[in-house]
Amino acid sequence: MTATPSAMLAAGRSGIYMAPETTTQLQCTARQGGLVWFDLDLGPVEDKADLLAVCRKGFGFPEQFGANWDALADCLQDFSWWRAPGYVIHLIHTASFAQTAPQDFSLLLEILDDAAKYWKKQGRTFVVLVDDSPGRLPLF
Repeated sequence: MTATPSAMLAAGRSGIYMAPETTTQLQCTARQGGLVWFDLDLGPVEDKADLLAVCRKGFGFPEQFGANWDALADCLQDFSWWRAPGYVIHLIHTASFAQTAPQDFSLLLEILDDAAKYWKKQGRTFVVLVDDSPGRLPLF
C-alpha cells in the first residue's frame, strides 16, 4: 500500500478494486472511521439465487428485500439500516462463482460499481475489495 489506510478509504476512492493480500489494517481503519465493513463469502455461491441470499444475509437487508437484481441495486444505494459515513465490502472466494456464473458475476460487479458511483456523489465511501479477481480490476 502506498497511501495511508485512511486515505485509501476516503470517499473519493469509492470503487471496485482487487483486494490486497491482507485487509487487517484496512478493517481496523474502517472501523475507527465509523465505516461498516462487510465480508461476503462467495465460495459456496453457484447461481444468482445463492448470491442474492448471501447478500441478503451479509448486508442485513430488510425483510421486504425482493431477491432480484433491481432490489439488490436499490438496497445498495439505500443502506438506511446501516447509518455510517461509508461502507467497505470484501468479496471473498469469488473465483468459483466468477467461473460458474460469469454473467451473474459481471452483473454483480456492475451493480456494485453503480452503487460506488452513487455513494461517491454523496461524499461517502463505498469501496469493494474483490479476492480472486479475474484480473480486470485495479489494485487497491
